Amino acid sequence: MSEVRIQTPRGLTLAGTFINPVDALDAAVVFSHSFLANRHSGEHFDRLARVYRAAGYATLEFDYSGHGDSDDDIITSEHQVEDLRAASGWLADQGFPRQVVHGHSFGAVTALLARPRAAGTMVLSGAVTGPMSFDWDAIFAPDQLDDLEVHGVTTIPDDSPGTRRNFTISKQTLVDLSMVDTHRVLDGLDVPVLVIHDEDDRQVGLVEMSQENFRRLPEGSRVEVVPGARFGAGENPRALSDLSLAWAKQVVPVGH
Repeated sequence: MSEVRIQTPRGLTLAGTFINPVDALDAAVVFSHSFLANRHSGEHFDRLARVYRAAGYATLEFDYSGHGDSDDDIITSEHQVEDLRAASGWLADQGFPRQVVHGHSFGAVTALLARPRAAGTMVLSGAVTGPMSFDWDAIFAPDQLDDLEVHGVTTIPDDSPGTRRNFTISKQTLVDLSMVDTHRVLDGLDVPVLVIHDEDDRQVGLVEMSQENFRRLPEGSRVEVVPGARFGAGENPRALSDLSLAWAKQVVPVGH
């Protein structure tokens, strides 16, 4: 296992974990975590990474700027797109020009917007492909909303294990989360994608959204719904890993 540092074009440093199994050739998986998460995604990505490596893929899990052990930053979609492209480019420079991007929730949005050159496919769990409505008053404290209104930014405590104490968001962050542009994230996409949804996604309308937007996906893409599963709660992770690995081996096979 190697703890790595990746430079972005805007001069920030991303922290990541790169693991190259002994039988890896030229294919790798880079993970794109969600909003206010980190490279482990609650150990969700760690489990998936082990499955991919057992099949011969190298893996890169990294923290977006403003998350985890990466440099501080205001969290925006624009910054994360640059981060993912930098991480994918770093991975290609290590000898892995054939990549699978595995994104979760708003990390899937970043993947769809970034479209790294080396990405031969994407596996997207809990993907958001259109605008969503949020009750910000129920999500943020009054003083945080006041900070956003007066100063344009606010901080959110990070209580996950690690050194980071706070996330920093702006008004633009809220726009990025709620106003996902279907045309921007899907139109012109030129690699097939696998979209995987669970029961929680169905309840918040993401399954219906993906089904409505399916015609915009490239030929060969699929949308899979796993009934009864709740991946975020660790329920039925085997279904997610089996679907993900089978897709990766089909579209970006190791050693081809």
